[in-house]
Amino acid sequence: MSDQRNWLERLGDKIPGYSGYVAKERRRDMDKLHREHLAERLRAAKQPLNDAVRELTSGGRLIEIGPVDRVLKKVDHVENRVRYASYGYAGFFDAVKIEEPQLDAIYRFDLALVEKVEELERRAEELKSNGSTPEGLKQAAAAAERAADDLNSTFDQRYQAINNYKPDDTPGQPMFS
Repeated sequence: MSDQRNWLERLGDKIPGYSGYVAKERRRDMDKLHREHLAERLRAAKQPLNDAVRELTSGGRLIEIGPVDRVLKKVDHVENRVRYASYGYAGFFDAVKIEEPQLDAIYRFDLALVEKVEELERRAEELKSNGSTPEGLKQAAAAAERAADDLNSTFDQRYQAINNYKPDDTPGQPMFS
């Protein structure tokens, strides 16, 4: 791999624009891998919710399934958005020269997404463990729903930031805050 990288680096030095092309493809690949990882974690976060529904059903508490089902639908929605979003949208990853502030802002969004997924995972586990009483279930479902909404909102912000990127933005100016 090291020999191949050296060969590619040498090739990149000799062909104008090639290193920018490789960097662009690397950014696209990393974006896709990051989103696939998050989507898998979201898929796994649905398991405690499904377990809670199963427990409620087997306990004859069918009327209490509604809030948990709402959370499941929201998690499913955001999982699909993250998994199937087109990567490299609006030319962001096509731009050969992306300023450091723009990349830093995207990385901040990526970190925020990871943190929001972690929060949702915690809330899903809490919902499963606090579902023994109707009030505990209601509160835990509301907290999990807020976490799902917050994650969806953060993904919207990241998507909008990338879509609003213009390669001719003033160099050195942050693309977003």
